[in-house]
Amino acid sequence: MESTEAFRVLASADRQYLLHELAEQNGESTVGELSRRVAVRRHRTTCKNVTGAEIDRARVRLVHIHVPQLVERGVIDVDRQNGCVAFTEDENVDLLFEAAEELDEWPPEPELSHPP
Repeated sequence: MESTEAFRVLASADRQYLLHELAEQNGESTVGELSRRVAVRRHRTTCKNVTGAEIDRARVRLVHIHVPQLVERGVIDVDRQNGCVAFTEDENVDLLFEAAEELDEWPPEPELSHPP
């Protein structure tokens, strides 16, 4: 993956959130857990205040848009049996995080509208 492609991947806040949350979980998590964490960040709320509808919308975006794009680029693998998402051993993962380090705000930190 070239740096321009890496920045295209990182152009989506949801993909940044997904990658960061996956990194925070030692490179492996479930679609359900990632959906919840991405919804919390996207809606600038807390785990306690995020709604089921917000989580469901995040899951739809992840499953139908972001996860397939990251799988196609060799960044993550998905075990469809148990919903597990994990980083691959591909060099694209390292290149993507190197590009992320060049962003003004990495890891992505939206301002919370509610206290944590």
